[in-house]
Amino acid sequence: MTSLITDNADGAAPRRGPLERGFPLPRPAPPTVSATLHRLSSMASLRAWEQRSTPALMHQAILDGVNARHAAEAAHLSVEEAHVRWGDWAAKRLAPQHPGVAAELPVQQFLSVHAAFAAALAGEDRR
Repeated sequence: MTSLITDNADGAAPRRGPLERGFPLPRPAPPTVSATLHRLSSMASLRAWEQRSTPALMHQAILDGVNARHAAEAAHLSVEEAHVRWGDWAAKRLAPQHPGVAAELPVQQFLSVHAAFAAALAGEDRR
């Protein structure tokens, strides 16, 4: 008696997989020191990018109307940590880079975002 599970519909013998035919299955190469170092370097680069971009993204979000506490939470930071990171970032952009050239960050924007962080730190933003 033939089995519908083991035989093909046309009655031919079932095909055997690579293990049944004696072929080894490919395995990933074991991690090497250079691959591990490359991965570590990639993760460090990603972290550096995240630290550079987070303050700018929080700044824009707050200007767009997001609560400073929510912006900090979205960045997985406390309000205090977010304020310090943003403050360092903003201070570099508040001062003109070259004499006679306007600052990259307008003072009014700085004051608006700073006030939002101050309200969040004082607990005045809780609803």
